[in-house]
Amino acid sequence: MSIGDKVRATRKAAGISQEEVARRAGVSLNVINRLERGVILDPHYSTLRGIASALGVPVEDLVREPALAGKADAPERGSSVDSTEEVITFDDEAVRAAISAAKAGELTTKEAAQAIADSVRGGPADVLEDAVELLLEQAEREHSEDREGAKT
Repeated sequence: MSIGDKVRATRKAAGISQEEVARRAGVSLNVINRLERGVILDPHYSTLRGIASALGVPVEDLVREPALAGKADAPERGSSVDSTEEVITFDDEAVRAAISAAKAGELTTKEAAQAIADSVRGGPADVLEDAVELLLEQAEREHSEDREGAKT
C-alpha cells in the first residue's frame, strides 16, 4: 500500500475532506490530491509530517511497510522496480507573476510559494516548493532591506 493509499484510507476513516486535510497540514489541495492519486510518490518529510498531524496519526503509520508474511511474499531475486522519470511542468507566467508580486511586497512568501506550487503539474513538487520558498524568502529579505535603505 502506497503512502497516498494510506493517506486516503486514513482520511476517509476519519471522515475528513481533502480540503480540510490540506488546510490543517498547511499544504495545497493539489498536493493532497496528487499524493492520494499516486502522482507524488515520495513526499518531503515536512509535508508528510503536516499531513500526519492533520490526520491525527504518527508519520510512521503513513510510511511503514507491512511486514512480509514469509519468503513467498518477498520479491524474486534479481527483480527490479520500474524506474520511470517524472516530469514537472508549470505555468511560466503564473510563476513569474507570483515572484514579481512577492518582490513588490504584494504577496507574502507563503502566498507566493502556494501560488507557484498550485501551478505545478505532475511529478514530485515538494522539492520544487521548498526551493521556491527559499528563493522567495530571499527576495522578501532583499525587498525589506531596500525599504529599510530608503527610510534612512
